[in-house]
Amino acid sequence: MERVLPDPDVKAKIRSLAVGLASDCDAPERDVEKLMRDNLAGASTLPFVGLVSHDGKWVAGFSGYKDAAAFLAMLNEAEASPHLQASPAVRKKIAGLLARAGKSAERGDWKTVLKAADDASKSYGRCAERDDLLALVAKARAWAVERFDEAARIATAGGDLTEARKALGEVRKHFGKEPEGDEAETGLKAVQRLAQIVSVEARSTPPKDLREKAAAEYEGTRWAAIFAKQEEPPAPEPAEEEGSPEESEDIEVGGG
Repeated sequence: MERVLPDPDVKAKIRSLAVGLASDCDAPERDVEKLMRDNLAGASTLPFVGLVSHDGKWVAGFSGYKDAAAFLAMLNEAEASPHLQASPAVRKKIAGLLARAGKSAERGDWKTVLKAADDASKSYGRCAERDDLLALVAKARAWAVERFDEAARIATAGGDLTEARKALGEVRKHFGKEPEGDEAETGLKAVQRLAQIVSVEARSTPPKDLREKAAAEYEGTRWAAIFAKQEEPPAPEPAEEEGSPEESEDIEVGGG
């Protein structure tokens, strides 16, 4: 399995289909042992692989080696199992959540989109409505990344930090305690730190390592880059006077 699971197609399919659990074949959990004994009777060749629904119904499985293509085919077959499909009641509920989230996405109300997705996550079963709702969540997260990029661009270019704060504040408002909300909070702290540094640099003899220290504190984040010192634009070269002796070949010198 160590050669099959890293396959990009297999990895992507498992990520969208299941949550993995590894069990010690010499000392498996009691429920896992019973599940395999009931559904892979007589299996003797490792690995033992089983896919089950959220409520423990057997979906598919095998023992022994399968290459990536064969493993992927098994996953595709399992994906169509009725045990993994949402019930009519669940589909109806998610359809209502999707309708609300769709209208919210149109007006940029990403907080409501995320709330709808969270409500949907409390039910089980695959359906097109759930996929569409998750697509709206992906759109919300992409919007957050755009706001982060915009705030970082403004700060790095020496722009108006009020605009950077505004962009980050919008993300924090919509995402709350989501990872993007935490990222926005970190960005706001970094921008505030940058504003303090810029203020100190306006003095006649500011410390020289303020930006380096701040960047080190935010190392590993997108915000470390905003502390880079802005290079002064080169001074324009003085224009040469028109008709100077060095440039003119038609000046004549003589007496009257």
